[in-house]
Amino acid sequence: MEKLGPLGEEESIFSNPDSLEPDFIPPILPFREGELREIAETLKPLLNDQSGRNIFITGKAGIGKTHAVKKVLHDLSEENENILVFYINCWVHPTAREMSEEMFSQMKLPKTGEMSPAGMLGKIIMRIGERPVIVCLDEIDRAKEHGFLYSVLERFRKKSLILISNRSDFPALLDERIRSRLLAKEITFRPYSREEIAGIIRERKKYAFYEDTWSKAAIETVEEKAFEVADVRFALRALRLAGLKAESKASRTVMKEHAEEAIAELSN
Repeated sequence: MEKLGPLGEEESIFSNPDSLEPDFIPPILPFREGELREIAETLKPLLNDQSGRNIFITGKAGIGKTHAVKKVLHDLSEENENILVFYINCWVHPTAREMSEEMFSQMKLPKTGEMSPAGMLGKIIMRIGERPVIVCLDEIDRAKEHGFLYSVLERFRKKSLILISNRSDFPALLDERIRSRLLAKEITFRPYSREEIAGIIRERKKYAFYEDTWSKAAIETVEEKAFEVADVRFALRALRLAGLKAESKASRTVMKEHAEEAIAELSN
């Protein structure tokens, strides 16, 4: 029976709010099948204990580059548990030391004294042995130094290096010695169409909210703004904030005014 009246204090219109988090990888990434297939094919030799090609992934912000890579890496790791995957956000870890420390941390290795980046990489390589490795450096254009790339390319035996950047010209900024070793396959993510953005938003809404908790006008308001800014991540933040605004007013339905308030707040 349909519930009537205002939303109770212990009730929520969210069924799974975590699905609106930036790190949530949905089971299906609609409209990116071609890019997913291309990334997976490029890394496929690692499944046979060989080096794959290196990849440079570019395209505008908020169009699914990181989600696509993480989806492929997750699937590869499940298919072959011997493959070791490192994911590093260079905006958060911009120096060679910080990148090395992050890899060290992901390996759960104990630090002994003040170790240099080269020393940390050496210990990581010793621990890895003959296992194939994927090193993904997201927001690579935010890295303050590029020597770390040279170290990975030279010192890891069976590997693929994945670089993700909004800047299509990033490889041209690298030293020739790095470019000659990188020889990366470039994969460019095209912007989503209006219909694709609407489809992604409606699909993610199904994960995050109970059925019939959004008015048609509210969801169309989010879709329109998301297409205007060409950023699906903005849409996910708007979905969450609009839902919270509806709940704060004890509304069982996200209305257009809730969506507009959320968009205005996020746009400031």
